[in-house]
Amino acid sequence: MSGAVVPAGLLSALRHVLSPPDGAGASVAALWRPWPLPVAGGSVAALSLPALDALLGDIVPASLHPGIPVRCVRSRQLSFLAGRLCAEQALAALPLTAAVLGRDASGRPLWPAGVTGSITHSPTLAAAVAAWSPQPDGLGVDCEPLAAGERLDDIVSACCTAADRACLPSRAAGTMATLIFSAKEAGYKALSHRFGRIVDFTEFEVCQLARDAGQLWLAPVPGSEWHRRIQPFAVQFTFDADSVYTLADLRGVS
Repeated sequence: MSGAVVPAGLLSALRHVLSPPDGAGASVAALWRPWPLPVAGGSVAALSLPALDALLGDIVPASLHPGIPVRCVRSRQLSFLAGRLCAEQALAALPLTAAVLGRDASGRPLWPAGVTGSITHSPTLAAAVAAWSPQPDGLGVDCEPLAAGERLDDIVSACCTAADRACLPSRAAGTMATLIFSAKEAGYKALSHRFGRIVDFTEFEVCQLARDAGQLWLAPVPGSEWHRRIQPFAVQFTFDADSVYTLADLRGVS
């Protein structure tokens, strides 16, 4: 989403509170982690939530950003803070110096004019992507821990259509179900401005999968209001031992 750049930066605020007079403060640089899916013509930043928690120590995350509700539990405060830190780092890498995110009335991020981006966070990692774009959307990013047990059952029942379930193997169903959930999250973020409302997970479904190429395609469910209005679109993905990572880059896609 595009909008005015607000004046105060989180990265500079964090460096300030971590820098004692003797100059022996902990380094923010130790927070950053690699992100496995590059963005063409854009930038990505990711950081470790456990590392951020340890770096802050007794500092309350809500004290660094007015948008973080003080009454939220620390893990929620950390997720919010980490996502905004990643967004600032990604914007700086474009490069767009001194740019930070604003917030709209609902609390969603307002990206600087001429930029689109997306934020995600899992229990252990936060990440943000940013790229120059005349449109306010087009990028969606997501990271999810691989589901098992009750969470896997919830994903299959709430997020998977019959076509999606047909993609689930008899073994390692959690890996595929998590991928489908994450791909929909990324795709919906990339298309958020076109939707204009919250879209149910069963309004789109997998129509093609190329696992070796790290891509799947999502399409509107036949008969939905999006059928014939939104064409099938690709979502990139990759895995590690514990998580799935997805990226929908729909800039320029009509």
